[in-house]
Amino acid sequence: MISKKEKIFYGLGDLSANIMIGSISFFLLYFMINVAGLNATYTGFVFIIAKGWDAITDYFMGRISDKTKSKYGKRRVYMLFGAIPYGLAFMFLWLYPDVSSQMVKFLYFTAIYVLYNTTWTIVYVPYTALTANMTQDYDERTSLNTVRIIMANIGLLMGAAVFGLLADGPESIFYRLMGSYRLAYAFSGVVFGTMALVVMWLCAHNIRERHDESDENKAGFFKTLKEFFQLKEFRNTTIYYLMSMVGFDIIMAVFIFLVNDALGFGGGDDSLLFVALPLVIAIASAIVWDKLSSRFSKHQVYAVACVYIAIVLLGCIFIPAHNYWALGVVCALVGFGMSAIQILPWASLPDVVEIDEYHHGVRREGAYYGIISFLYKVASGLSLAIVTWVLGAVQYVEGAAIQTDSVKLSIRLLIGTLPGVIFLISIIFAYRAKLDRKEFNRVKEELLKRRQLKNEESI
Repeated sequence: MISKKEKIFYGLGDLSANIMIGSISFFLLYFMINVAGLNATYTGFVFIIAKGWDAITDYFMGRISDKTKSKYGKRRVYMLFGAIPYGLAFMFLWLYPDVSSQMVKFLYFTAIYVLYNTTWTIVYVPYTALTANMTQDYDERTSLNTVRIIMANIGLLMGAAVFGLLADGPESIFYRLMGSYRLAYAFSGVVFGTMALVVMWLCAHNIRERHDESDENKAGFFKTLKEFFQLKEFRNTTIYYLMSMVGFDIIMAVFIFLVNDALGFGGGDDSLLFVALPLVIAIASAIVWDKLSSRFSKHQVYAVACVYIAIVLLGCIFIPAHNYWALGVVCALVGFGMSAIQILPWASLPDVVEIDEYHHGVRREGAYYGIISFLYKVASGLSLAIVTWVLGAVQYVEGAAIQTDSVKLSIRLLIGTLPGVIFLISIIFAYRAKLDRKEFNRVKEELLKRRQLKNEESI
């Protein structure tokens, strides 16, 4: 059994990662264009190149961690020794050369973003694979991921709100102290980068890898991918995980447009408040979904959560403009369901590791999570591209103080219906995976017998 203390330390890994994710998701694009002065077209290419590189490296990092043998474990070693470069690379994202040349700035941001994504991959892909190494208990994995998602939402909250309080706007703390956005963002990067690397190191230092049965995966990328996709459990669990994440990504991407444009709040502290509210509720309600999943199967609880949040999201279509209370109620209700949408798919992923070993006779957590990460980044990129295409198609005007009524309605419909439809469809794949507690325990017992027989034959 994993102690509560160790679960909390494990969750610190996602606290660290999401401190960075929140800061980058909400502020990096704005910083590059409006503070560093990089042309928007160049900025777009920076993100395309860096994200493309990031997706490619995930699988290979997973394979590398599978083959690793060290006194610090297969996965922890990369977190322990990768934490410092991971934090330093984040800090350099918020610096830039003080030159007028667009090409110099473009090359700098491209190089540093690629470097950051590389250090991120070295640390985070092994971290995500740790769940399967730490426990092989069906319910304990859900409990472990519950703590992890709570910590992840705290990290997102810090990245979205605290980073903004330090650097964003004339009322931000560092701007008032230094009188410079460049210095405000630079010092915020140092504070958050230091925090992220220390927290990641603490995570790695205080957890244990109990199950280290990974075998050398001699199959290449395409054969490995083929073997994974031959498993209905992999196909369906992966699809339902990807759909849950994509739906969540769309909510985050469109939410600011809803608050600022469709509802007329116009940004500032109001936006930060409404960003924070669902994350706080998600943190508080996570234990509810953990308790429910200990009584019922994960896919059953997930289905209830999907129906619930799909209904709640419809409220975004009808919220009156400038109405704090109506938006606050919808945000709180969405936050309650959001924790389940995050926790349960993540808790289902490690179960596929045993299914793969059962059918193919090889245990390869790193390769598995590397492929999952690769597929998510492709799916996320496409979903966000669709969002931007929709906004372009309805003639959204960038920087306009007031959008047309048709644009406002389109934003409401986009967030009110699209994520909910995606969540509802994902229920089908969650049920098709059929990874209930009884079946998982049967597979686990068979694998244990195989390992015992293998050990006896080697003596």
